[in-house]
Amino acid sequence: RQPSQTVARERDAPDRGYHRLASRTCAGRTCAGRTAPHRGRSMTRRQPATLVLIAALAVLVSACGGSTPGPTLTDPTAIITAALTSTKDAKSVHIEATIDGKATIALPVAGGAGTPVDLTGTTISADLDMAAGSLKVTFAAPGLLNLAGELIEVDRKGYLKTTLTGTQYQPVDVGSTLPIDPTDTGGFVAAIGDLLLKPGVDPIKGSDTACGSGQCYTVTADLGPLELGAILGPAASGLPIDLGGAGVSITMRVEQSLPYHLAGIAITLTMADSTKVQLDLTFSKWDVPVSIGAPPADQVKAKS
Repeated sequence: RQPSQTVARERDAPDRGYHRLASRTCAGRTCAGRTAPHRGRSMTRRQPATLVLIAALAVLVSACGGSTPGPTLTDPTAIITAALTSTKDAKSVHIEATIDGKATIALPVAGGAGTPVDLTGTTISADLDMAAGSLKVTFAAPGLLNLAGELIEVDRKGYLKTTLTGTQYQPVDVGSTLPIDPTDTGGFVAAIGDLLLKPGVDPIKGSDTACGSGQCYTVTADLGPLELGAILGPAASGLPIDLGGAGVSITMRVEQSLPYHLAGIAITLTMADSTKVQLDLTFSKWDVPVSIGAPPADQVKAKS
């Protein structure tokens, strides 16, 4: 035999042996699609690569905003409690708010006397860093002398500029300027939650609703003038908006994905004279890092 023929036979021998074995094993059956052993090993090597690809896609989807559905909640009290827990532990949030309706408000420019104001079209946009105690808020109230402006608080120092005060920021004490601490989102939400969970208040789970890219639970509670008055006490008549004789309907929207973030709060106030004020707050970007800095020194008016 020629050396080249010997090498060819030895090279082909494994395949011939495999096919002889296949013909015996598959006698009487169709064995189409059987391949040589070395080809089978190639398929085995490709399986881990496929699994790695699937895992990588899962990670990519998660990084692009995927969320983990939580256990289904059906009890309205459990839904409220879950939202309060996630808010309490949050470090930052973005809030968009709209206000519509007419109300009598005690304005400083009117010497604190109640003045009817059309709040329709009022908007508020805020970034809050609760961990650092800082915030940046922009606002516009077309029905209030076309008032618009911006409020910044950093390192316990506040800066405010409005269309009524000019282009420069004015140093302000945020704590005394606003009736609530705007950086204390957890406290504000907790107060709403406590109101809904008070004895005698009957929160009801409503229909689920779309919110952002997912679904939200809804929980609603209605408090008439007697219930709201009993909860607020004398404070009802001491707020910037007189709530004496008012009733309120509150709806919380809570994300169904973990950790059950609060997605929104809708509040409808029905005043004693039957006029209504509607406030809708939308919460997003929970725990997304936010950078808030003080305005440049040349944009801040010196204290006189």
